[in-house]
Amino acid sequence: MKNTKLKIVVLFLMVCGMFGSVSAQMKPAKMSPPNTKREVTIKASADVVFKLLASLEKVEEYVPSLVKSSLADGHGLEAVREMVMADGKPRLEEVQIYDPANKTIAFKPFDEYLPTKYLSVYYRIIAQGPNKCKVSMSGYFKAKEGESEGKIIKQLGSEFSQTLNGLKAYLEAK
Repeated sequence: MKNTKLKIVVLFLMVCGMFGSVSAQMKPAKMSPPNTKREVTIKASADVVFKLLASLEKVEEYVPSLVKSSLADGHGLEAVREMVMADGKPRLEEVQIYDPANKTIAFKPFDEYLPTKYLSVYYRIIAQGPNKCKVSMSGYFKAKEGESEGKIIKQLGSEFSQTLNGLKAYLEAK
């Protein structure tokens, strides 16, 4: 009986050792680079910026050149924002990442306002002091077959620049 228990313990330790050595050899996962990205430094705390971005219905306050009006259904993860864009077209998007601790929020559009198979837009806010932060917008997408990735990058880049410049002007005017 003692011999059987000893064999089981030794076998268990060998199996654990094999898994430990395999996992030690694995490389950590890396995040894919975005298709397009824009950044701005804002003279406001990261908490203030995140709170404004998380207030989904306030987007037209800081980027009226892009959004005419917006309504939100819910708050945080899986909240839905319905917007009327400056050109009059509707746009629906869902919060797919909501991480206040890391100051990250990401949206996925429901509609296909761009010719993409998928699209996700990430905001990341990094504190650079008590009243200064860097805000980045990153777009991850896959263009539909036959569609120009360059045109999509150009449109997203323009929207990101308008949004970040509007956010900066809005917060720094306060």
